[in-house]
Amino acid sequence: MKQFELDLPGQNNTCKVSTGQQICQSPEVWPQPQGRNRQAVICIDRAVFAAAPEIQMGLSSAGWQSELIVLDAGESLKDFQQIYPLYGQFLDLGLQRRSLVVAVGGGSLGDAIGFVAATYLRGLDWVNVPTTLLSQVDSCLGGKTGVNHAQGKNLIGAIYQPRAIVCDLDFLGGIPRREFHSGLGEMLKYGLIHDPHYWEHLVTNAEAILDGDPDVLAPAISRALEIKAHFVKADIQDLLGIRAALNYGHTFAHGLEAATGYAYYRHGEAVLQGMLLATLFSAAQGFLETQIAQEIVGILQAWVQPHLPASVRPEQVAESMRHDKKNDGDQIQLMLLQGIGQITSRAYPLSEVSAFLTSELHRLRPQN
Repeated sequence: MKQFELDLPGQNNTCKVSTGQQICQSPEVWPQPQGRNRQAVICIDRAVFAAAPEIQMGLSSAGWQSELIVLDAGESLKDFQQIYPLYGQFLDLGLQRRSLVVAVGGGSLGDAIGFVAATYLRGLDWVNVPTTLLSQVDSCLGGKTGVNHAQGKNLIGAIYQPRAIVCDLDFLGGIPRREFHSGLGEMLKYGLIHDPHYWEHLVTNAEAILDGDPDVLAPAISRALEIKAHFVKADIQDLLGIRAALNYGHTFAHGLEAATGYAYYRHGEAVLQGMLLATLFSAAQGFLETQIAQEIVGILQAWVQPHLPASVRPEQVAESMRHDKKNDGDQIQLMLLQGIGQITSRAYPLSEVSAFLTSELHRLRPQN
């Protein structure tokens, strides 16, 4: 097991991050009860319910008495009408300010339960136990909790850090290869924006990651979280622009997701393709040497799947990008690459981005 602590400026706690196999049973990964209250509630995705006894065992060994709430996870859970009954269940269980909430599931469940923890009695400590590779390397860390609104995703929420993150690789056993592919997309991002050695390691060991090799996955997941922690610690509330580097490729990715109805791509798949486009755009704008850009694009293009449907037009993607929440005014804000491990930010008119997509979007379609 590998552990590190993320100090949280302005908050009264640190976040302990644990990565390894069969670690949910260990008392070392769980916070210790503070005061007399030892109540914990485990909000668990029905798909991973078999892991509940091990989690309860680990919590018990750390001094907690736990109850279970089983949920059907997925994006539909990130609806305020869906999570509202949880407040009543927490009240019925008698949860108090020193009680503990444990979220066990993928990114959507973590977002939703983290928001409930942030708002019940003005905030309970919570632990995030991500169960997909994408959530283990990305959404579990950073404290961005929330639910969706009819007018957009994640428009209701809070930045509320967990007390602990438990990344148990046992959850990854047997999940589809496509889920590993989605997680790999976000992992590659961390290498591109911050760590050339990590990028090279991922490129060399990509097949082992896609095959779910725990000996490769464990250190790779831990390093991804260390890199994300570097940016989160420097910009806890996401107001200084430092965490914006974590959005490399995401504006293009969100455009692809929106243009395909949010049901075609897994998020990490869209991010991988968005990074390909962002790398090409970085070179086109003179920020990145052409040779380096070609090397990166060649690597990313080998993992493009699923391919962009022929029915999706460049102007659709560009128009979707215009609504990205990171934009300021009428221009599209993009993170650009200056070299592996070097990132910058610039804004461009919609017309320029649309012209670029008209020229380059073919790279995401099947190659003859």
